[in-house]
Amino acid sequence: MKKFYVASMHNVVKALAAANVIFPVSKKDLLDHAGSAMIQIDFDEKISLNDYCKDIKISSFENKSQFFNALVGSTTKL
Repeated sequence: MKKFYVASMHNVVKALAAANVIFPVSKKDLLDHAGSAMIQIDFDEKISLNDYCKDIKISSFENKSQFFNALVGSTTKL
């Protein structure tokens, strides 16, 4: 059975909290504050938050839900 790494979003939450990101926020400001944080996205893979968010198309987020919806939508391959 294949194992799936499911803690990546939790790791993003921790990075945003550590950088004191407050919503609403622009994508630029969010990445200026937290973009260098390394996010574990798989059992053996870490990338910067800048790289993790590179495919998000919108430029600002009213709240955390909007940010996480954009992040999941930009990183999920069906």
